[in-house]
Amino acid sequence: MAFVAVLGIGIYMGRASHDRAKAANASQPPAFLTSAEPGKPSEPAILQVQAPAGGFDPKYVRSELVKKVHAPQTIPVSGKLVFNVERLHLVSARVVGRLDTILVFEGANVTTGQPLAELYSPDFISAQSEYLLARNTVRIFSDSGSADLLNDARATEESAQNRLRILGASDQDIARLASTGTPSTHLAIRAPINGKIIKRNMDPGAYLNIGDALMSIADTNQLWFVGNIYEQDLAKVRVGQQLQIQAAGFPDQRFGCRVNMIAASIDATTHTLPIRCDISNPKGALRPEMFVTANLKVGQREGFIVPKSSVLRIRDSSYVVVEQPGGKYERRLVPIMNLDDGRVAMAFFPAPSAAL
Repeated sequence: MAFVAVLGIGIYMGRASHDRAKAANASQPPAFLTSAEPGKPSEPAILQVQAPAGGFDPKYVRSELVKKVHAPQTIPVSGKLVFNVERLHLVSARVVGRLDTILVFEGANVTTGQPLAELYSPDFISAQSEYLLARNTVRIFSDSGSADLLNDARATEESAQNRLRILGASDQDIARLASTGTPSTHLAIRAPINGKIIKRNMDPGAYLNIGDALMSIADTNQLWFVGNIYEQDLAKVRVGQQLQIQAAGFPDQRFGCRVNMIAASIDATTHTLPIRCDISNPKGALRPEMFVTANLKVGQREGFIVPKSSVLRIRDSSYVVVEQPGGKYERRLVPIMNLDDGRVAMAFFPAPSAAL
């Protein structure tokens, strides 16, 4: 069974151990295997080293027996976070008017029904007057004894009430109008959803036509992760597979989600296959347009759990040092996968080869 040398100092086997070994036993210096091309300096990473007599200082190097386990097989996915467009709402004008007052601005959190702005609209004032007239007509015909006339009056009142709702009046606005009998000079434009103001398109004093966009509201409690899958991994991807996402701003946290969309075609620009998943973001820590990395679980395979301190990073590759018979320590190139708890790495040990 192979043993992993757990390193207390980053490239101890590459430099620190050499110095200590020479000091401990100058007559038996450790043997280093390095690779170099003519005219170029040797690689700083050491392939094999012979332990000095008495072994290495246990304060800096120790060996541990690794355990074989069935671990998740993953593929790396890069991508970014974006707004969930299913929870994005564009607030627009339902009636022509002048925007007199804006009550909330970018970055503000709003709740459903909260006033966002006040619009002066002659059409809205006229619709209120029509509703009051129809309501008064109902009261008149209630005492006339004519059921037909009363039913017509009630239908007219209901029609006037519905027109107010179409123009953007809330039930509270209509109740206030019925109670006071006085038309309001301004229509309150209200938030259609809970969320955050992410964009404002108008300034106070602007004139709005029907359909003009006033501002955008997004519910940031749930975002989308949009990732890119390379062609060689296309056959491994399925809807429902788990992803563990990590953002550079939160290195000790993992955000879990599941693939819920696989694009129908390859992206023409990146030549990758886009995938998507919903990410819960109740605390608002994550932000749209953040670039993130993810591990997509595509199956299981046998591997070895090792401490992160035993993994050496040299350029874009990961290595561990394996104890061999006779006091030799050999560097091995291994694929590494961070586990969900963020504390250990998963390494799959290949057989030694001349490439090492």
